[in-house]
Amino acid sequence: MSICFISHTKLPAKRKNANTPEGIRKKQRKVISLNLKMKIIKAYADGKKVTNIAREEGLAHSTISAILKDKERIREAIKGSSGMNVSITRQRKGLIHEMEKLLILWIEDQIQKRLPMNLLLIQNKARSIFSTLKERAGEECTETFTASRGWFIRFQQRFHFQKTHTSGETATGDEEAAKRFLNELDGIITEGNYFPAQIFSMDETGLYWKRMPERTYIHKEAQAIPGCKSFKDRVTVLLGGNVAGFKLKPFVVYKSDHSCMFKNVSKTALPIHYRSDPKAWITPILFDDWFMNCFIPQVKEYCWQKGIPFRILLLLSKAPGYPPDLESLHPHIKIVYLPPNTSVLLQPMSQGAISAFKAYYLHEVFVKALATMEDESITLSEFWKSYNILDCIENIVAAWQGVSVKCMQGIWKKCLKCFAALADNLEEFDPHQHLDEIYKNILTLTKSLDLEVDAEDVKSLIAYTEGELSNEDLIELKEELEEQKVVEEEVEKAEKKEERKEEVKKVVEVQPKTFSLRRLASVFSGVNKILSELESMDPDVERFRRVHWEMREILKCYREIYEEKRKESVESRHGGFLKKVTSSPVPVPSLLPFRSTVIEHPDDPQPSTSYARGSDVPENSENHESFKGYISDLMFTVIPKNTMLKSPKQEEETFEIVKVKIPMDIKQESDGEAN
Repeated sequence: MSICFISHTKLPAKRKNANTPEGIRKKQRKVISLNLKMKIIKAYADGKKVTNIAREEGLAHSTISAILKDKERIREAIKGSSGMNVSITRQRKGLIHEMEKLLILWIEDQIQKRLPMNLLLIQNKARSIFSTLKERAGEECTETFTASRGWFIRFQQRFHFQKTHTSGETATGDEEAAKRFLNELDGIITEGNYFPAQIFSMDETGLYWKRMPERTYIHKEAQAIPGCKSFKDRVTVLLGGNVAGFKLKPFVVYKSDHSCMFKNVSKTALPIHYRSDPKAWITPILFDDWFMNCFIPQVKEYCWQKGIPFRILLLLSKAPGYPPDLESLHPHIKIVYLPPNTSVLLQPMSQGAISAFKAYYLHEVFVKALATMEDESITLSEFWKSYNILDCIENIVAAWQGVSVKCMQGIWKKCLKCFAALADNLEEFDPHQHLDEIYKNILTLTKSLDLEVDAEDVKSLIAYTEGELSNEDLIELKEELEEQKVVEEEVEKAEKKEERKEEVKKVVEVQPKTFSLRRLASVFSGVNKILSELESMDPDVERFRRVHWEMREILKCYREIYEEKRKESVESRHGGFLKKVTSSPVPVPSLLPFRSTVIEHPDDPQPSTSYARGSDVPENSENHESFKGYISDLMFTVIPKNTMLKSPKQEEETFEIVKVKIPMDIKQESDGEAN
């Protein structure tokens, strides 16, 4: 007999068709940008709960927690971001991954320099970078890369590159758009009733602060030195001003904070605003710093000095490093952006101010070189090698000061349709004639320095703008950034270590604060000495008397503490009982004597007229440690107005004398005791 077991197992459900609505409605992975991650981190730092943040942003609780755990890496990533909405993805390896990192540096550099880009250029650059990396890797590397359209789409998704404009401004500019904008800007100025002093413009420029004319032997020496790229070293400078000719303080960004160089120099005391960025670029964070902490305070102060309302119209060219929400940062500042491809036609700072600044900078470099060579008897090459960022800052300030008010006013002529009314019939300004005069002065200096330079060399140097980075430059830049990051991490670790040591030291050394009888007496003695010096110098007796009284009132609370401490000390030494003293009660140590020959009003506060006397000291005072060495010192007292010291005559007038008859027996007893 056989037994069969029948298993009633549940058959798997039918697989859903991909074409059905259920199949189409597949959960997509949401890519979170750095900006959103920083928003979440900031909201959590401000005290918001994770649950509330998740509800507001439409994200899972675990996603918010993961972002908060990774906040340090996110902050590091956003420091190097120059406006591209980059997201952090899983780590990838291989030559393609290395190529993409270099390609991002190239794209960001193109964006910062506002150079044109399109799909074909990006693909060609990607292939070129990959070929260079493969050559360096050697024959063993078999990896291939074609830069297909599919790769580019995935590249866009990883770095959100599709949100970035891929075309730069043309050299000629859009004249039709410029004409339309002039009418729009004229309407904004008329509607807002802006004064010339309230209309500002700002633009950024790259300054190759250690670059010399290419035909000079200095430039050739720099090219010959292996690894020396100082002539390509760059700072970014924000320059701006208003229609009235006022100039804003320059905002300078360099690739390093140069902590060692600024060791004995306060950055806040510099005549410029100095910031650092690994690539010397203007990032959204740096621009926000300039706008909130540099521009607004300076313009507020300027409006207050001029007696005009704080209402500002700020004209800007759109740039990748500017925050998108700039218009909402301050209610009294209206931001107006120039249309695309019109900066070369309308941006005031590009109509002669930046060119004049760069020309003056070169002039200041040659002036400083000539003066240093004469004073220290060194060669031009030695001067050039010792020329550092502090010298650069000094020359930036001098160059910006050299740009005249007439120049700062004349640059607005092309931008403002109502310029004639705003400028109040100012003199004509010719930027070309202005630059020619500076060129002549520079050529005179180059002759004194024995440099073979002509006017064209100077013009090309001032107008120099570096083109796109080569593959070798990109690799060097990446290595420099990595080295700099390692150094910064080590410095940060050392600083944190020192901070921990200081914290531990403070915990060990800090003791609870308490009052000491001896130290209080020493303080009173010291203050008395100071008052004594003042009395000996001040011819105005009334003034010193007022100071004297106010000091007593100020130190009254500490004097009361001193008295309590003194009584506690005496009680502890005598079993809780005070001994009888020759004069009772023991008076407060006397105030600095005030010798005045002026007849004062009886109601006025009067200072003490005597030092502490020996009769005021308790008996056997030599046995009291608290009195040794301090009774003879001058110490403060507080005398209320109703118990002021008065002259004998005033004392007689104060008390009423009443005659009382005394019985004879009491009088005899009293006389006997007296005898």
